[in-house]
Amino acid sequence: MKIIVIGYGRVGSQFVRKVDTAVHQVVVIDKERSVLERTEPPRGVKFLYGNAIDEDLLREAGAETADVMLALTREENTNLMIAQIARVVFNVPKVIAIVYDPQRESYFHQAGIETLAITVAGADLLTARLTGAAATLSESAEAWGAGATAISQMPLRPLEAHDGSFYVLIVGGGLVGYYLARALLRLGHEVTIIEKDSAMYDVVSQQVDCPVVLGDGSATAVLERAGASRANLLCAVTNHDQDNLIACQMAKFWFGVPKTIARVKNPKNEMVMRRLGVDTTVSSTAIITGVIQNELPATPVLTLANLASCAANIMQFRLDSQSAAIGKQASMVGLPSQCKIIGIIRCGEALTSLDSTMFETGDTVLAFVPEVQEAAVREILLGIKATVGEFERALKR
Repeated sequence: MKIIVIGYGRVGSQFVRKVDTAVHQVVVIDKERSVLERTEPPRGVKFLYGNAIDEDLLREAGAETADVMLALTREENTNLMIAQIARVVFNVPKVIAIVYDPQRESYFHQAGIETLAITVAGADLLTARLTGAAATLSESAEAWGAGATAISQMPLRPLEAHDGSFYVLIVGGGLVGYYLARALLRLGHEVTIIEKDSAMYDVVSQQVDCPVVLGDGSATAVLERAGASRANLLCAVTNHDQDNLIACQMAKFWFGVPKTIARVKNPKNEMVMRRLGVDTTVSSTAIITGVIQNELPATPVLTLANLASCAANIMQFRLDSQSAAIGKQASMVGLPSQCKIIGIIRCGEALTSLDSTMFETGDTVLAFVPEVQEAAVREILLGIKATVGEFERALKR
């Protein structure tokens, strides 16, 4: 089997030493370089340094062909986000994640993720599971899984109250949460902030005229204490994408909150977070990048509108003499099936009859493009093959 282990702490390191690396291909990822360097690794094990929430790093580790993904870090939300990426993006057949809150288990079992409550014998149990010496799920896990259908079918409440106001839960009491709460209060909405850092809680509770709850905003008990069962909207705006994702998922699937919004620090996480159930994502990096692109007249590609509900964009492509599509017929250029050319702007005139139109130097092409197909459309129209990962690597040189 090809096994990817996320986290080389006590459980991860012991599991790697117990598994037969001569029989199984093992790759280990940890974000702390010192953890990977402090011990002599078993022969044949590949080590990678970085944050495994990053799809590119998982792809480098071989997630597309992995048989097993083990998310064994000390951060439960990190484990759960990685596990979901493994299942949804890479279709890894067997995914196991360490969890500490048993109330969350049913949702993730329904998503095809096994959960493991770590004990002293955690590494032995992991090894036994993979070799078939232990049941796939414990009886308690099966009991939790039996309730998953009822949770997923929970009716969502109306988004807006009769008087036009909302009850909004804000997870994260930093600067973003603070100013968001103030703005919503001025608009007449009811607001509660959830903040898990005690020092930040002390500051925010003195500064904002609304309830502030101390605790982890992704924990079901804390969400219940904050009144999630009657909330119309949850905004997760912490500094950690994994915490924001799990908070939104728990709010929607445990408490029926009709609308969730998540702040995203890494723009590459936006698509997967929407696929995992977050209604709206907001990335300041993506917003600023878009503004910069729109201010640069020489930029060949612009995003005119983001259609978050269907993970697509309305995009503009400027063709120059080097563009790959020059001289080709618009209807025959071979775009991916879900893409659609909306129109061509030529010499200030909009062309919408495209059946026999040939692309010319100076044309501006407007197209509907799903996010997953942007790279393909760039290459077909412009001949540009550079990826985001290549761009990021170029910046580091």
